Amino acid sequence: MKRELTKILGFPGVIVTAKETIDNTFILDVEVECQTVICPTCNQLSDRLHQNHWYLVRDINWGEKEIILRVNRRQFKCNCCAKPFSEELDFVGKKKKYTHRYARFIAEQLFNNDLGNVAKRNNLTQYDVKSMVTQITNETFFLDIKNLKRLEIDEINIIKGQEIFKTVFIDLDTGKLVGVSQETRKKILEKIFNAWGNDILEQIEEIRMNLSKTYQTIIENFFPKAIIVVNQFNGDNLSKSDQKS
Repeated sequence: MKRELTKILGFPGVIVTAKETIDNTFILDVEVECQTVICPTCNQLSDRLHQNHWYLVRDINWGEKEIILRVNRRQFKCNCCAKPFSEELDFVGKKKKYTHRYARFIAEQLFNNDLGNVAKRNNLTQYDVKSMVTQITNETFFLDIKNLKRLEIDEINIIKGQEIFKTVFIDLDTGKLVGVSQETRKKILEKIFNAWGNDILEQIEEIRMNLSKTYQTIIENFFPKAIIVVNQFNGDNLSKSDQKS
C-alpha cells in the first residue's frame, strides 16, 4: 500500500511512510528516501541526522479526498564542517503550508474567477490565496511540455483589480496552464525558448498570442513551423510564409 501511495503522490525521491484517514481526508507521512544530503556550507555529503522536523502541508485533492502531507524536513549536522542545516525539498518551500503544485492549482482558478470566490471554494483565506499567487508569480516555472503542439502566450493581470501582470503559457489542446513567467521581456522569452530545446520548438504547430508586435519577431524566429495567430487588436493571422510573400 505504501508503495502504491508513493507512486500516486508522484514526487521523485519522496516516499509515503504511513497513512491516516480522518473523515474525508488522507494524512500521508512523507519524507525523502535518500539518506545523504549535500551541506550548503561546504558542499560535502552528509548522513549525520540531527533531528526530524514534522509539519503539515496541503496538497491537491485525490478525487473527493483532501490530501494533507505530514512532511519530515530533516535536519542534519555536516560530517565535515559540523554545521547544522535543514534539507531542501523540491515540492514545498520553506515555511510553506502547501505544495508548489497546490499553489499553482489555486492560481489557475484566478484566471476565470475572483479572489473571494477562489478562497471560499477551497476553504482558504484571501491571504492564503494571495500568498500562493505571489509564490508562483515570483518564479518562472513550466510543467510537462513534451507533447505540446498548440500554445497560447498571454500577458494577464493574475489578480483582478491589482497590477500583477505576468506571462502565462497555455496548452490550447488541453486548456491547461503549462507555465508562468514573472515578466514579459524579450530577454526573458528568449531564455525560456532556448531552454525548451529544438525538439519542442519545432513540434509547435500553432501559437496564439496577446502580446505586442515587438515580440512577434521573437516568436517567428523560435518557432519556424508554427502558424502565428495574433489577437484582433494586434493584427490578423500570420505565418512565416505569409510574412515573406
